[in-house]
Amino acid sequence: MMTVLSMSDEVEQLVLRNTDLTDDLLLSLAGSLKSSLSEVTLLNLNLNLIGPYGAHILLDVLRVKPQVKGLHLFGNKLRDHGVLTLLNGIAELQEQTARAAAAIQQAMLFPSEHNMLPQLPSGWSSFRLFTLLELDIGGNGLSSDGVKVLASYMRSHSYLQYLGLAQTSGADLAAWKELFDSLKGNSSLTQIILDENNLGDPGVRLLADMLKENMSLQQVDLDKNCISDVGGNDIMGALLCRTQFPLRHLSLQENNISAGLMSRIQEEVKYK
Repeated sequence: MMTVLSMSDEVEQLVLRNTDLTDDLLLSLAGSLKSSLSEVTLLNLNLNLIGPYGAHILLDVLRVKPQVKGLHLFGNKLRDHGVLTLLNGIAELQEQTARAAAAIQQAMLFPSEHNMLPQLPSGWSSFRLFTLLELDIGGNGLSSDGVKVLASYMRSHSYLQYLGLAQTSGADLAAWKELFDSLKGNSSLTQIILDENNLGDPGVRLLADMLKENMSLQQVDLDKNCISDVGGNDIMGALLCRTQFPLRHLSLQENNISAGLMSRIQEEVKYK
């Protein structure tokens, strides 16, 4: 893959799923990726061995390749510390490029010898506005602290349209409440993956409360979350509040919701 990156300018998606990619190997790959002429927009590194140090390496890549819009890291070993590093770095880079864009616009509208164009970040040959649209950090051993960090990011810095957070069962109910509360006013996120998180009926009630206020979400996955008819009824209530903004996809496989209630729930989902 490093050879391909060094020779090709046509790699748009870099997919290295389940390849035993460690931080050391990622560091070598990052060098090739940063120097490549390819306009890579998606990094799919799911099911590897990337740890907290790998977050620093990925941020270094994003600084040089701000055209990257998707970062899929499901099933790695980032843990809370790695996610904190990654999200803080992404937020900083997004803010940095937004300030640069505003300064460039100002300089173009009002040119003068005192209105200098901002210095571009190291490695950039031209200006790039960086906005991450897809992020999957499920299966990375996050605890409540990690989910709360994510909640803060979603509240203040997120442009995400897709968020993967499956297999994050180490978070408690208070952390999930923070995350779902942070999504109530979110207007960009359209898809969230929450499979295998042991949310149970109490967690799903918090999710349902969010769905009553959030009008941007269209796809929600809740497989294997120990949801009974109690939680199912809360979901039903949320769907009835969203008749103008219905979900387009809702997966509730391998829960404990009765067939009758499940049928009524699916009737409220307007599949495309």
